[in-house]
Amino acid sequence: MLHVVNALWMRLPFLARLLVTASFALLVAGSAMLLVSARQEARDARADLATEMASELETLPASLAEVVVIGDFATMQQILDRIVSRPHVFRVEYRDQAGARLRSEDAALPARAPNWFVDALAFRDITGQTQVSVGGRLYGVLDLHLTAQSQANRAWKRLLHHLAILLLAVSLDFLGIWLVLRNGLAPLKRLERGTDALARGHLETRLTIEGSPELRHLITAFNHMAEATQSAQKNLANSNAELQRFAEIAAHHLQEPARRLSSYAQRLRANLPTEQLDEDSRTSLEFIQQQAKRQQSLVRDVQRYLAAGQARGELRTSDCDTVLREVLAGLRARIEQAGAQVRVEPLPRVNLDPPRLAELFAQLLDNALRHGHPDHPLEITVRGELGDGKAHIQVSDNGGGIAPEYRERVFRVFERLSSAGEGTGVGLAIVRRTMESVGGRAWIGETPGGGCAVNFELPTGEAR
Repeated sequence: MLHVVNALWMRLPFLARLLVTASFALLVAGSAMLLVSARQEARDARADLATEMASELETLPASLAEVVVIGDFATMQQILDRIVSRPHVFRVEYRDQAGARLRSEDAALPARAPNWFVDALAFRDITGQTQVSVGGRLYGVLDLHLTAQSQANRAWKRLLHHLAILLLAVSLDFLGIWLVLRNGLAPLKRLERGTDALARGHLETRLTIEGSPELRHLITAFNHMAEATQSAQKNLANSNAELQRFAEIAAHHLQEPARRLSSYAQRLRANLPTEQLDEDSRTSLEFIQQQAKRQQSLVRDVQRYLAAGQARGELRTSDCDTVLREVLAGLRARIEQAGAQVRVEPLPRVNLDPPRLAELFAQLLDNALRHGHPDHPLEITVRGELGDGKAHIQVSDNGGGIAPEYRERVFRVFERLSSAGEGTGVGLAIVRRTMESVGGRAWIGETPGGGCAVNFELPTGEAR
């Protein structure tokens, strides 16, 4: 239970927690002060009643002596009636030696104080008794009852007044703290918005220095951080641009030696008489030509990998169904040759430029077509769904599949599960680089019947 309360408390905004804590502390302190004051008032009331009882018991016999001696009970009744008219006297009774009784009782005061208040602070009535003697002769006994009801009512009324003042003080304190913090924390709100803007890539964001000295230092530090981040981002962009340019130039120039190797190998095979070429020479020339073509493929895929991180056209919401239909049309001959069946379910729209989206589908379908299982016809399924603001698309097949320990490795550049077969080991690296360039991700799962399932997620909204 305490854990749940603490969790709910921590979810409250800082301002709400501060106001609740301050108000609660003020209420507790004020209530304690009022309780101490009420207890002291109750003690004073009991002491006053005790003093008044002692005084009454001392003076009353003398006031009754004359009428007691002559036995004037009518006058004595009048005296008793006057006695009960006093503030705290509730009842007075006289009993003579013969057993005759005279009694006077005041009307009960309304109980405005609740019983729990009276009991907690011990506002109790008190009684006393004294003998009425004249000249050493005992004439009777006088009983006196003093009530604390008026004192309890007065203490309760005073407590309510003090409590109202306390609540007013708490309300004013609450309002004052709220106004001070609202104005004082306004720069903090702007700092939060500035941080969000910086996180979204608006590195030119700067804040006006304002507020308390602590907030001014914090805003100054934010501006310095924003300047440093913008400078570092600019330097990084320049370095990346230079590196990208170098890689593109290097890839372009590496194509020329590969083309020449392939070209000269073909010329040697064409110009040399067949009888001058033994089996070993022909195998060497063929190997040179194959490796030259492989180098060309590697360089070409490196160029594709470098280009995968940059949009080729407008970065916008694209219709996956339309793009995939065009890709399937271009792969129709290969699909028929492989005897594959491709099933396409309705796909969501994604935030990616159409050229890279087409290359993405082409790469994944090419992988599936090249890694079919020899024991059964190849089946490829493309499906998608929306969730949490993302479009989740899966391209799955019933081919040979990829073991779990290799499912992350195959996304690295030039990583292949074996040295045999086609491909350069760059295809899935291009897929992941494309995903990450737009805030998406790619991973490999498995299908219920075996095979491979390549999953990727992309944003669905328009580009900012």
